[in-house]
Amino acid sequence: MNLRRFDRSRTLRITARLAFVALLFAIMVPAQAQTIKLATLAPEGSGWMNAMRAGAAEIDERTEGRVKFKFYGGGVQGNDKQVLRKMRIGQLHGGAFTSSILGEFHKDAAVYAMPMLFNDLEEVQFARQRMDTKLRAKLEQAGYVNFGFAGGGFAHIMSTRPIANLDDMEGLKVWIPDGDQLAYSAIKALGVSPVTMPLTDVLTGLQTELIDTIMGPPAGTIILQWNTGVSYITELPLAYIYAMLIVDKKYFDRIQADDQLIVREIMEKVYRGFDQQGNEDNVEAYQALLDDGMKSVMPDQGQIPAWRDVVQQSNHRMAEQGVISMSLLNELECYILTLRDANPERDCTTAPTP
Repeated sequence: MNLRRFDRSRTLRITARLAFVALLFAIMVPAQAQTIKLATLAPEGSGWMNAMRAGAAEIDERTEGRVKFKFYGGGVQGNDKQVLRKMRIGQLHGGAFTSSILGEFHKDAAVYAMPMLFNDLEEVQFARQRMDTKLRAKLEQAGYVNFGFAGGGFAHIMSTRPIANLDDMEGLKVWIPDGDQLAYSAIKALGVSPVTMPLTDVLTGLQTELIDTIMGPPAGTIILQWNTGVSYITELPLAYIYAMLIVDKKYFDRIQADDQLIVREIMEKVYRGFDQQGNEDNVEAYQALLDDGMKSVMPDQGQIPAWRDVVQQSNHRMAEQGVISMSLLNELECYILTLRDANPERDCTTAPTP
């Protein structure tokens, strides 16, 4: 007998049996559950929180418990920058972020929020239909899973005294979100000195008179109770506001592939619902503010073209400095001009500066 051949044959049989046992064990043992920890400023009990929790419950059921979400609502994990720091050290895996800080994940993610870019929601929707996919892909390439944009309508000036022109803003303490370079530059260009602070500090800032003027969407203003500290709203859309749910890709990739598809399907459905409802909610919230006693102020129409020109120059300076991609800003402005001129033949993917 050839002892060497016998040993080799026996080794192969043992190896095959061990491989079979390992395969059987892998089939019998369920995949380890993954819990995604997310923070948001949305208060517990709000429509946003209820919808996200309902989506998480559906994910839990369809993945048979393999994927769970743990939400920290009401800003208990801190402001956007604090949540971002906690993501970087792995204490949190993601969060719902407003447009003012989305540039921290990819600079171009904040492009829709550039001040005085859009005249109305029709222009917003026209541009978004052509650019959302590109912007979402940029975030994914930067390492952040996302489920789409949730529009929140336009921000307006709200203040303790009526503001119809720049002279009315003299001496006011105007709040700008901490880290929002685009808004900060635009306000400075208009000759106004902004006061920066996180969203979580705005209500206290109004109550203690550290600030007396804010720029925010009516719906968000009501949810965060900022309306209790201001009396006037100026009827001029300043900037388009939106939010995204961002998850660090390295944690998302720990979820098995089939379950990732389920998570994306359900959370994208949730965010489509937010997006569809957001603009409607903002219009209703605007009327609710007026019904509650806030006074509407018509801006000085003669000043608006000059405001837009100054702010547009500020936007382009920000792009020249690399805060946002100049090519992307040009493309976005091209789509807006295409709608205004009713010129569908214009190619905006290689757009020069309009």
